[in-house]
Parts: sequence; structure tokens; C-alpha cells
Amino acid sequence: MTEFLHKPYDKIYVRDMIKLSLDDLVGMMSSLESAHAYWVDGVLFASFAMTESEELAKKEMQNEMYLDKIIFAKYEKHTKTVKSSTNLEIGVLNMQKSQLYKDLILWLKTQPVWNN
Repeated sequence: MTEFLHKPYDKIYVRDMIKLSLDDLVGMMSSLESAHAYWVDGVLFASFAMTESEELAKKEMQNEMYLDKIIFAKYEKHTKTVKSSTNLEIGVLNMQKSQLYKDLILWLKTQPVWNN
């Protein structure tokens, strides 16, 4: 039988963190093919991986990931969708049960950009 193992990343490098207004986040996400964002602990967000390369694939094998950016907005309560003031609407996925995303948001809240 195949053995399955769960191994979280040892390190995730984040190149940029961008705090947006809710309207700007919804506007940006609605223009993308997968018009949805994630929600965890009062934060609406999306993360964007760096462009795939052989070097990044090697880093993945070493249990490291590189994110190009995380965009986020404070959004206290989870809702299934969120609308901008201009009536753009995106879906919201509740990722509260993901330990990885909970850890990410906990870390994000300690960064200087959180209070800007």
C-alpha cells in the first residue's frame, strides 16, 4: 500500500504584502479568472505564487515556497460573497480550517503593513 505523509512547508518567503481597501481588493480579484478570495480570522486575502521555474521547483522539493505577493483587506465576518461600492462581486472561500492559512494570517497581523 502507498504511504501518505503530510509535511507542511518549512519556510514560505513572501516578497510583497499589500494592504488594500475592500473596494480595491474586490476590483482586482474580479478582473482575474478565478474571481474569489480567501477569508481567515477577519482578513480577506489572496496570495500569488511566483512564476514557475526549475529553480523554484527545486526549492519546493526542499520544503520552501516563494510567494510573489499577498493582497489583503480587513473583513471582520465571513460572507459567501463580497461586493464593492460599484457592485463588483467576488466569491469568498472560508479557509478557517486551514492551519497553513491561519498561520499566514497570524504572521501577517504582526507585520508593519498591517497597521498602515
